[in-house]
Amino acid sequence: MATAFSHNIPSSISECDYAFTYPADIGILTTLRNEMLSLKDIKHFQNEIIDSLLIIITELITNAIKHGSKDLQHAHIRLGLLFRMPFIVCIIEDNGPGFDRTMIPDPTLPEFIHREHGRGIFISEHLAKHIEYTYSNNTMRIIVTLEQH
Repeated sequence: MATAFSHNIPSSISECDYAFTYPADIGILTTLRNEMLSLKDIKHFQNEIIDSLLIIITELITNAIKHGSKDLQHAHIRLGLLFRMPFIVCIIEDNGPGFDRTMIPDPTLPEFIHREHGRGIFISEHLAKHIEYTYSNNTMRIIVTLEQH
């Protein structure tokens, strides 16, 4: 899934319009959602893309907390957002062990359909225009691009 916007993706969260750091605690999700909705740049986008962004952020931050940070003391999750009409780029980073996307099974397959977990990445990939997963220098980084139509 290539995107015409890929050449403008920031190389770090500090290059984003907005940068946040949260403790790796599931309790931050309500605060995070409220902060996203209060950003002035988000108001230029349609409700459909805002809803997709909130779902993706919730799913991927939850994964970063539950999987990427579960054994780390004082762990933090970093989030960057870049708004460039018609695109939104979201970068999520944690210092967990990383993962191999190809090893995560398709939750729509009959043998996985009744599992209680394993749908967050699948849902995010279907809502986004593009998702890229990288792991280097002890940092798991997920870059999500959404496009308003």
